[in-house]
Amino acid sequence: MITRRAVITGLGILAPNGNGKDEYWDALVHGISGIKRITFFDPSSLSTQIAGEVKNFNPCDYFDSKLVKRTARFTHLAIAAAKMALLDSGIDLNKENRNRCGVCFGTTVGAENDIYERQHKRFLERGQNGVSRLTAPELTPHVTTGYICSALNITGPNSTSSSGCSTGLDVMNSGYKMIKQGEVDVMVVGSSDAPIFPFPMSTLCVLGILSKRNNEPEKASRPYDKDRDGMVLSEGGAAVVIEELNHALNRGADIYAEILSYASTCEAQEVVQADTSGQALVSALEQALANGKVLKEEIDYICAHGNAIPNYDVAETNAFKTFFRDRMYKIPVSSVKSMTGQSFAAGGGFQVVATCLSLKNAIIPPTINLDVPDPCCNLDYVPNRARYFTMDTALINSHSVGGTHAVLVLRKYQ
Repeated sequence: MITRRAVITGLGILAPNGNGKDEYWDALVHGISGIKRITFFDPSSLSTQIAGEVKNFNPCDYFDSKLVKRTARFTHLAIAAAKMALLDSGIDLNKENRNRCGVCFGTTVGAENDIYERQHKRFLERGQNGVSRLTAPELTPHVTTGYICSALNITGPNSTSSSGCSTGLDVMNSGYKMIKQGEVDVMVVGSSDAPIFPFPMSTLCVLGILSKRNNEPEKASRPYDKDRDGMVLSEGGAAVVIEELNHALNRGADIYAEILSYASTCEAQEVVQADTSGQALVSALEQALANGKVLKEEIDYICAHGNAIPNYDVAETNAFKTFFRDRMYKIPVSSVKSMTGQSFAAGGGFQVVATCLSLKNAIIPPTINLDVPDPCCNLDYVPNRARYFTMDTALINSHSVGGTHAVLVLRKYQ
């Protein structure tokens, strides 16, 4: 039986601290935060008035202005990221069997914010006659996957994932499995979210998980730091092109990384709080390495979830120490959320793009704002400055509301 291998050949990203892989990577290695005071609306009534907004982005640069008007911002970010990734991969879809190409995209909230903050308001004011007839398709998050298939003329398998902050890794698994199983040769996968609206911001403020460091936005996201006071909400979109290895080699593709394995587990406890023992993440780590036949000693770097919510950071740290034991103190770990904030579904995508570029460039992005580590978070979190570090195998983990933990393992292609 022929063993099929899946590799990543294209990257696309729109993040609060950079659009496109080059701008994003430059911001990461220089420790540049994308967190600012909110400009999308007047946040003065909120206890948290800062967020990570994608800047200098015009969706009309990526698709028709008429379509832009009828679609939600998370769709704009998704389509743009998908087109970026496809361009970066160098694939000419006109030379491909489009039935052997697929799409899997994900989101946490989809177009809900656009609909509820805009169309629902018009409904309350004017009833049925106030609602646009084009709102109905936007009610389902899957509409964005359809838009991407249409934009790229991809006619193969397509699906949508929605698993909170783990979505960005879950779509990677979907693409990886379809390649491995021989269903497709090319997958465009990604995730996007645009949650910076008054109502969702209000709900998170009430929940008490957002940083209130309004006077120092760039310093607000502080994973593992003793003075962290919560996460910073952000938006964005990220996409990658996954190919079957021989398909990529035959066309002379530049390969960022090979996907080795994936695993997911759930705490099955309180859906909001994190189990600080980290046991569910330990199980995910065990399964991911077993699935990929990867030894603990082979993990060179961890791109961690690190969202700066105090008990989440502690749970993650405890899991790493339990699983890797003494060796964990020699494995560098960093959180790009210190610079991008927490963008729900897109967050995992941000991590994947960052890790691919880390493997390619032998540089680990820093965890910025880590000035005085929490005594409970006493690992090597690469504080404040990027580090040159040759690595072959990297691990990415994410955590989602509901207690979900996802782990993805990537390896530099040899």
